[in-house]
Amino acid sequence: MNFVQPIRDKNKLEEMKEELKKNGTRDFMMFYTGINTGLRISDLVKLNRDDVRNKDGSMKTHITIIEQKTKKVKKFPIMNGLLIELEKYTRNMQEGEYLFKSQKGNNRPITTTQAYRIIVSAGANVGLTEIGTHTMRKTFRLLALSTVS
Repeated sequence: MNFVQPIRDKNKLEEMKEELKKNGTRDFMMFYTGINTGLRISDLVKLNRDDVRNKDGSMKTHITIIEQKTKKVKKFPIMNGLLIELEKYTRNMQEGEYLFKSQKGNNRPITTTQAYRIIVSAGANVGLTEIGTHTMRKTFRLLALSTVS
C-alpha cells in the first residue's frame, strides 16, 4: 500500500495547480474541487452540472450527494473561490453533463484510475512523490485547519 501525503507547502500547491492547468481546465478543476470539498475521488468524478447549478442555470450554494462508500447524504457549501471557478467552468455545460468528462464515450466521467494518473503525473512534474488522489482529501483537511487556500 502506498502512503500519500497532503500538500503542505503553499508554493507546491500553487505549482500543482499551474501544472494541471497545462493539460486543460478539466484536470485543474478536478484537483481544485477536490482540495476545496474533501470528497473521495469516487464521488468527485461523478459530479455533474446539476450538482452545482440549478435548473435556471444559477449556481447552487451547496452540493448535496450520497456518498458512494458510506451511502450517507453529504451536504457542503461551495465556498467563494470554488464557486467562482465552477461558475466559469460550467457556464456552457448542458444539464446532466459530467464535470470531469472522459475523452472516451459520450458524457462519461473519467475513471478513478485516470484521475490517479493525472494527479500522480502532475505531482511528479512538480517534485511531489507521496501523492495520489487521496492527497486532495488530505490537503482539504489541512487547508481547513489553516489559512492556506
